[in-house]
Amino acid sequence: MVKILLFALLLVPAKASAQCAFREKMALPGFSNASWGLSVRDVSTGKELVSCAGSANLVPASSLKMFVTAAALDVLGPETRFKTRVYLDGSVSKGVLEGGVYIRGGGDPSFASQFINGAPSAEAEFARWAAALREAGVSSVKGSVTADDTLFEGQPLPGSWTWEDIGNYYAAQPSALVFNDNLYRLYFRPGKEEGVPAAVLRSEPEISGLVFENLMTTGPEGSGDNGYIFNFPGRYSAVVRGTVPRGAEEFAIKGAMPDPALFAAQAFTDYLSAHGIKVEGKAARAAGPVDYGAARFLAETEGAQVKDIVFATNKRSFNLYAEILLRHLAVAAGKAGSASNGLAALRAYLASRGMDVSELRLADASGLSRLNMVQASQFSAFLAAVASRPFFGAYRASLVRPQDPDATGHVRRLGADTRLKGLLQLKSGSLSGVRSYAGYLTTDKGRLLSFASLLNNYSAPASGIDAMHEAILLELAEKY
Repeated sequence: MVKILLFALLLVPAKASAQCAFREKMALPGFSNASWGLSVRDVSTGKELVSCAGSANLVPASSLKMFVTAAALDVLGPETRFKTRVYLDGSVSKGVLEGGVYIRGGGDPSFASQFINGAPSAEAEFARWAAALREAGVSSVKGSVTADDTLFEGQPLPGSWTWEDIGNYYAAQPSALVFNDNLYRLYFRPGKEEGVPAAVLRSEPEISGLVFENLMTTGPEGSGDNGYIFNFPGRYSAVVRGTVPRGAEEFAIKGAMPDPALFAAQAFTDYLSAHGIKVEGKAARAAGPVDYGAARFLAETEGAQVKDIVFATNKRSFNLYAEILLRHLAVAAGKAGSASNGLAALRAYLASRGMDVSELRLADASGLSRLNMVQASQFSAFLAAVASRPFFGAYRASLVRPQDPDATGHVRRLGADTRLKGLLQLKSGSLSGVRSYAGYLTTDKGRLLSFASLLNNYSAPASGIDAMHEAILLELAEKY
């Protein structure tokens, strides 16, 4: 019954689809009160083939990342690498640096990353930096190791991100000096019975000064991660709530570092002390812009290429990377590296690629905010337009394929047991009550289609929504 109704929807002529009445036809539990925008285009001509409520303003969730990742490839360049630099500030006398060491963040999200191909290793780079210190004649540092993350500025997180999200790894604050994806793992020992407390064991890496009020309990065996860390950027007192599953010896959830740049300075301080270079001062973070005019350049670390950052951003739907790329768009436009300047630059880029942005609302780059609003028809138009750009190969490769080994989440199962395996590349998004799918489909006749489907305020099971979209995509592949 579901497939019949969906196929009826697809056969509605595009011109009449502005008054698409498929909601009335789909009197199924979980969908009748939802809002759904669907748009499909022929990439070669830009012609809209299917449009149902395509002009409705809808929340896109993580599919929104397709905008900033395209802009990053186009504006910054696929092979660009962001750099982290180390400086000495002060004179060296008899092995003593009468001053400090500065780590100047260049906004490289790949530094010590677990997820980005070509990411520099912290251990290897710290060893290089320490060797450069020794070559400069330094055996001890009178001052501190100071982290300079002032390339980016402004409010660290959007005000529209929810309290339940902030403190968890997927809401990690973007910083110009990133370390370990700005996250840590918090390990628990579940209880023997459901409902009993789960004990905090440790965090990896250990974050100095961070304490937890532990309200975590034990959930049913196999129930997975239902734990939340509540904390703000810069705060070192977190509350943990929710459940971790019974049956495991230990179970980890991921949290957002309170101050990633400061942690990087602390980690390098600890490394130097463990490798024979004493640092007398306590690790610090620069309070404002640093004048490097009199400083001595010591070392430089190049991060992964932008195309590899984009690959990880879209495959893993990692919010941090999207928010950092947004701030780089601001810097590339000659503005301060703030989120607001980045959003203005992104909006201008979308308009330059033919997208009507008059109804577009952008609150972030990652899609975590519920204030983002996009029209499916404009989304598909943008995707069709960028298909002719030189970076399109890298962009398309960053999208998820059925049974994709590089992807995470439910979307890699969509079409996995069908002929869509060789035809489909997409990005999905999900929030409570929000599902979205956007990307490219090659039809049986060899036509390349762009599509966007934005579903809001549903109550149907997620598996049913995936099945419906699988049916839509199979019908599109056959029909066009």
